[in-house]
Amino acid sequence: MASVAIGAGNGLVLTRSRPLRLLTLLLFYFAQGFPIGLFLYALPAWMSANGATTPEVAAVVAAASLPWSLKLINGFLIDRYTYLPMGRRRIWIIGAQALIVVVLLAGAVISPDARDVFLLSAFGLASNAAVTFQDVGIDSLAVDIMPEDERARAAGIMFGAQLLGIAAATSLGGALFQYFSLPVGLIALAIAPLAVMLYGIAIRERDGERRLPWTAGESHPGNVAIQVEAWWPLLKSAVRALAVPITLGIVPILLVRSIPHGAFEAFHPELFTQIAGLSISDYTNLISTSSLVSGVLGLVVGGWLVDAIGSRTSLLIGTVLGIALLTFMGFASDWWTERWWLTTFIIVFDILSLLYIVATIPICMRLCLPAVAATQFTIYMAVGNFGRPLGAWMASWTAGAGHPQWLYWCAAIAWGFATLMALFVRFPEKGAAVEEVVSDLPGADGIPARVD
Repeated sequence: MASVAIGAGNGLVLTRSRPLRLLTLLLFYFAQGFPIGLFLYALPAWMSANGATTPEVAAVVAAASLPWSLKLINGFLIDRYTYLPMGRRRIWIIGAQALIVVVLLAGAVISPDARDVFLLSAFGLASNAAVTFQDVGIDSLAVDIMPEDERARAAGIMFGAQLLGIAAATSLGGALFQYFSLPVGLIALAIAPLAVMLYGIAIRERDGERRLPWTAGESHPGNVAIQVEAWWPLLKSAVRALAVPITLGIVPILLVRSIPHGAFEAFHPELFTQIAGLSISDYTNLISTSSLVSGVLGLVVGGWLVDAIGSRTSLLIGTVLGIALLTFMGFASDWWTERWWLTTFIIVFDILSLLYIVATIPICMRLCLPAVAATQFTIYMAVGNFGRPLGAWMASWTAGAGHPQWLYWCAAIAWGFATLMALFVRFPEKGAAVEEVVSDLPGADGIPARVD
């Protein structure tokens, strides 16, 4: 087993500092928001304003959303292969962040037009594939090193920061695309991911590890002890962890969460720019403002609220109010040209959606086991994100077929199913172990995180 020189050249070590852990989540989730805001909001608005149809926009949105549905592959790879002298997760996080920058710059060089669905879809697919690897790395890092009392706050920071990144990318991208050009916007949007990549190089997970492969440092013995070095034990452990009935109960709730978002991302560019008559920048600024409001609320009160009232209660509040709002939106088609109503709808729904996801993240973390954390947590998140392409597909056969009201009603039905599951399944509220499997799985006891 490799030794490690504890205390030698400590620097920015995540296990030593609670503020550093929370800052790391904030920065990397903020950076995630840039490709998301670009390919799900700013670029679809630019396409729609330049003559692209709803099916063409939906194709790009679906391609950009697809990697989020396949994240379970990322989890297996990250748990199975790593470079332990740099920690269990950082090599993947830094590499993925670098790929995001490369894809955005490549898009600026090639500069496809608004109806070049193949190229735009390819860039959306590639950039979001890179984001999903970064996302899985950061999520599993949080499971590895964060104690129970940080997890609800971490969930608020994670999605609050992501929404702030989406807000920044949507607003900046929409303005740059409208007043300058696609290449200028893509180059500008690559700056923040580049800066966060450099931050990822500066930090370390645990004492004595390397910042880069060629610098000094060694593998932490705790990481060596739980690293799964073969596919069969990894697969077996992951399946056993997921097969426990209580872990299966979270799956339907995660599955339907993002269905409305996928539907909105496909239909709302048409609704806002063609039906309501907003410009590209008006639409992207609205999305940006809504993301900003939700992001700030997530950072400031999201985790605290879930801690105070409990994950299950928070989830029920979010879904019940969301169902009411979606149902009313379907009946209020006469108001779809009213800017005040569209603004209200977007902001309120984003806040309720944030409450939904912040409530489910701590539950998922409590169900994860450290040796297979990336795989298990990623499967949960992949299930959650599979709703996005489903929502885009739903937009094609509702709004695309001339029945846009049904888009909102079907989304309400999906959230209604989540509400029923939350009412009848009892999830752990505080650090409960999955006793059926914990005693038999490698690394089940985990590595306690060191706090200030």
